[in-house]
Amino acid sequence: MKVRNRFIAFGALWCGFVTLPAMAATFEVPRSFEIMYVDLESAGHFGNDFKVDIDEGQHQIVVRFNKLLRSGGDTQKYQSEPIVLDLQFEKDTYFTLKAPYISTKKQAEANAKDPQFTIYDNVNGQDVDYKQQSLKTKSGLQNTRDYVSEIERLTAPNSPSNTNASSTGPVPAPIIMTEDVALEMMQFWYNQSDDATRKDTRIWIADDMYKPTVANIQLEMFQFWFNKADKEAKKALQAWLVE
Repeated sequence: MKVRNRFIAFGALWCGFVTLPAMAATFEVPRSFEIMYVDLESAGHFGNDFKVDIDEGQHQIVVRFNKLLRSGGDTQKYQSEPIVLDLQFEKDTYFTLKAPYISTKKQAEANAKDPQFTIYDNVNGQDVDYKQQSLKTKSGLQNTRDYVSEIERLTAPNSPSNTNASSTGPVPAPIIMTEDVALEMMQFWYNQSDDATRKDTRIWIADDMYKPTVANIQLEMFQFWFNKADKEAKKALQAWLVE
């Protein structure tokens, strides 16, 4: 009887543990933004490119504006420089980044000079105080940059930009890439994808009527560069995929 009672008590205690709700906070951005890192780790470890679940406490989250925009009769990829946000999360907090709708390159350039976005607390209905810094613009292909190292230098305690940082917005600059890098960019975004995205990507290449089951920045960027690529680049990609 004692053994049976102990088993019942242990079972009740275990059920109590496993039914406890997860104490996590959430951060979400609109589809025109991308969550790059959380505490210098890829956002994919915490959720996805647009929403992450994290523990309560102080966190550093890196985001950037990332969208296909109209410029005359063309469509071009526009990316801001990464923006580093320092945020304090309480238990069950749900923060959302809210930004104005931007559909043209001209609007994006205007917003880059004076970035307009707020962090909104969905629980108490108030805007959130936060600190932000932006990486400096660099020329050349951006996929060769070591963003983590740049962020570490930017946010180091002895960094001039950190010791003199203000709460005013950064001035992110656009990065417009040309068609001659289409193959390299397709390979880059394919390599950045998870297995499910890679599978959907290969099916979509073979059947342009196929509607992918996943939705993330990796697939969107791959499709963008695939549509810009010429026939030779597409052939080279297909050969690369079967290697």
